[in-house]
Amino acid sequence: MTIAIFSSYLIFTVNKFGFAAILCVILGCFSILSTILVADTVSGTENLNRMNFFWGSISEKIHHIETAREFLQLYGLFTGIFCIGLGLIFAYKPSLVQVKNYLPFEYPYPIWDSKRQPLTQFSTNFVLTKSLLSYKEKMLSCRFKYLLIAIDGKMYFASPNEMVPENTIIIRTKSGNTLCGISRI
Repeated sequence: MTIAIFSSYLIFTVNKFGFAAILCVILGCFSILSTILVADTVSGTENLNRMNFFWGSISEKIHHIETAREFLQLYGLFTGIFCIGLGLIFAYKPSLVQVKNYLPFEYPYPIWDSKRQPLTQFSTNFVLTKSLLSYKEKMLSCRFKYLLIAIDGKMYFASPNEMVPENTIIIRTKSGNTLCGISRI
């Protein structure tokens, strides 16, 4: 009963942290509770005579069934603990499982959209972002969803096929002089 109460409390506290966290905690709690509910002893020894998939006497059959039951209980317990731990990591410390180039739900810079920008603010000559790149960078630009650019001193993300003012500066890294942006992968 204590484990059931603790499980429900854990599920309701993790509920606000997202689907992955709540799913892992629910699966872990269900796994632990189901292993506790498995019977401790093998009953129905009269039915063991009909079980022809084990060779040997009834005592050997009981031993095999007891061994399998203990293994399943330990496996369920460890699986449940692992799922609860993973759910708590998703909920309280997601930086442990995030990928290297993880961006939050909002990009750090606005996304440039030439259709929404007032034309009077910028020069009248617009060019493709790709035309500002070298040949090698043009080949690599297909890997990027957005490239980091600077227009009139403000940083933007722009698609490689987006129209930008011709005085746009493409931002590159200091160390490798490679393109900066958001990868498609």
